[in-house]
Amino acid sequence: MDMNRLFKECERLNEKYLSFLIDICNISSKSDNKAGVDAVCEYCADFARKMDYEVKVEQINGSGNVMSATLNPDATGEAVCMSAHMDTVHPEGLFGIRREGDTLIGPGVYDCKGGIAVGFLVMEALKNCGYVSSPVKMILQSDEEVQSLPSSLKTIEFMCAEAKGARAFFNLEGRIEGKITTSRKGILRYKYDITGIPVHAGTYFGGASAVKEAAHKILAIEQKSRVGGITYNCGIIKGGTVMNTVPQSCTVGMDIRIRTEADIKEAEENLFAVGNTVFVEGTSTVTTKVSSRPPMERTDKNIKLFNDILSACRKYGLGEFEENSVTGGSDAAYTTIAGIPSVDDLGPLGGDYHTTNEWIDINSISGSGKIIAAYIVS
Repeated sequence: MDMNRLFKECERLNEKYLSFLIDICNISSKSDNKAGVDAVCEYCADFARKMDYEVKVEQINGSGNVMSATLNPDATGEAVCMSAHMDTVHPEGLFGIRREGDTLIGPGVYDCKGGIAVGFLVMEALKNCGYVSSPVKMILQSDEEVQSLPSSLKTIEFMCAEAKGARAFFNLEGRIEGKITTSRKGILRYKYDITGIPVHAGTYFGGASAVKEAAHKILAIEQKSRVGGITYNCGIIKGGTVMNTVPQSCTVGMDIRIRTEADIKEAEENLFAVGNTVFVEGTSTVTTKVSSRPPMERTDKNIKLFNDILSACRKYGLGEFEENSVTGGSDAAYTTIAGIPSVDDLGPLGGDYHTTNEWIDINSISGSGKIIAAYIVS
């Protein structure tokens, strides 16, 4: 493979995939907007068919549909898979797409529609340069931002089935300069439903405040957070009805971040210990698991993949990279658990995800594409 030609082809295609990215970002696709996510999926599937890729679309109840597109489906080499998600956290009409010099700003440009553009750029650059050695597949997800709960993990099952047996899985969340992610924290969501004894505030000592109990529990569980370890964040508190009544009920919603499967046991033991402790006599608490996403652990396979990518980048002058660990969860946790060598955050460079200032460096669409393409042909 003529690498100079391949890299020039990536650069030539940058403007095409910038236009592609703007098109899909102009389709509003918040996770709970199935019609919007399906529209992104249909756009990408039609685009892939016109490129003569093998396209598979799976209908999903409760979430947007999912798809895969494959270059060289009949090749005998081990497949390389890329993945990104089509859903965003941004509601329709929040803000539009705009270009300011070499920066593109708007909903989903970094998290994670920019990754879709990178993946399809890689496939076309390889195709145009005559790469036929192995299948190269793009897998698009539809409910990543809501932990795949609406689909009951059907989207995850599709992704892992499509990536089975691959020599590498690239999750194309937005990139951080000089870093490639080999591990991510997992997420547990729990809640405390607290019941107290309501009385008029004038007879305060005859009641038992559910809000006061919640305050004790919040302090007790959050003080168990450790830098670099498990963190407990009480992000939602709902309690009481009026100011002159001792509150009968209060709910505390919690987000817990863990690095390993072993952390899950410790976190849940702490959650139930605090939940079962009565700080205000007369109150009671029910501790309930709301959802979970496993951690993407730093496995030997992920480390080897990182080192292989680093070797390719050094060989072709694409720069130095270091391993990164991220506190946010992602779908790459599931491919790691499935034993598929996985790395994350190889979409375009950018930042401020989940905000109205979400942005990417336009030229990094092809820049990230070069990194992935270099690994594939090495």
